[in-house]
Amino acid sequence: MNVQELLLRYDLSSRAALYTRLKVLGFELAKDENEKAFATPEQLVHLDQLHEHIKAGKKMSTFVRPSQVDVVSAKTVQSSVHSTEQKKAKKGLLTEQPTVQGANAEVLLESLVGVIINNLNPPKNPLEKNRALKECEQENLLLTTKEIEEIVGRKPRKMKGENYCVIGGWKFVAKGRSGNQTLWQVEKLEL
Repeated sequence: MNVQELLLRYDLSSRAALYTRLKVLGFELAKDENEKAFATPEQLVHLDQLHEHIKAGKKMSTFVRPSQVDVVSAKTVQSSVHSTEQKKAKKGLLTEQPTVQGANAEVLLESLVGVIINNLNPPKNPLEKNRALKECEQENLLLTTKEIEEIVGRKPRKMKGENYCVIGGWKFVAKGRSGNQTLWQVEKLEL
């Protein structure tokens, strides 16, 4: 499927948006004999999965692409899922079909994936959030945007015309930068 067809398929308005998705997946489009880029059927499977993930309101950064997984059951029957991409790349075939080996491998893999998904975004305990923020305030720690997002579940954004934002009873004051991240001082709002 060529780039124009991909843009239509995923209702994207720019090539940049498509290439952002490809970067998240770690893919480069293949090229035909005329040097025109296209997605392989295997890449389409992953692009479709990412598209459904995004349509469900989730961030691209939380998408987990299937990779090599080794599972050992309690009965010491080893099951493995391996990408055959490297083996076939040596033969000139570029595919990413997984192969499954071992008894009950599908059941083990399904269980493992379920556990991983449930642990990716554990529910945030409000008491833990407030304890962490209170400790940061007491220690005068400066937190990056990413660190605040990890604690409170969303990125701090300055209020229009101000150098701070308020999230859940806490004031985050922009104090400087660290690389491409804003550094924020944490203050409890007084009611």
